[in-house]
Amino acid sequence: MKKILVIMLAMLVALPSMGQKLSKEEKAALAKAQNEAAVNAINAKAWVLVPSQYQKSDGTLESNVDPAIFVACEGDKMTVQGYIVGGSNSQGYLVEFKDYAPTVDKKGNLKMRLVVNGRMMRGIYQITLRNNTNVADVIFTPSGKSPLKFQGPIVPLAGANYYKRSNPM
Repeated sequence: MKKILVIMLAMLVALPSMGQKLSKEEKAALAKAQNEAAVNAINAKAWVLVPSQYQKSDGTLESNVDPAIFVACEGDKMTVQGYIVGGSNSQGYLVEFKDYAPTVDKKGNLKMRLVVNGRMMRGIYQITLRNNTNVADVIFTPSGKSPLKFQGPIVPLAGANYYKRSNPM
């Protein structure tokens, strides 16, 4: 009986290492496909960014696992929900942007500057989407406050996993 248990335990330990891993070419193709989906979503003004990391006020990086903290662009309006991406309100803001012009630099990085204006929030989002990835670096500068820095994947609105509260301000 002990031999059977030892053999079963050895099999359980060995099984995960036998799994097939992606090759470099497959990883590159997946990253390129994610980048193309993110660029198409940005051009269609239908994307969501749920931050995976953010910079705290003391400068340290912290991980985010809350799907209720996000920035979503839906046509000519944006929903900003959570203190990490919008400042002090955890409920959410509904804002309009004055400037939406994504540009691509020489290295293939997509950059855009969004000037947002809402009833309770004003500021500037500077978004940089690195080439061959869907992870964006974002700096949000609210008017009269210190900048907020965070990063996360940009995904199309239809395939996003986020929790939107009702009645944003």
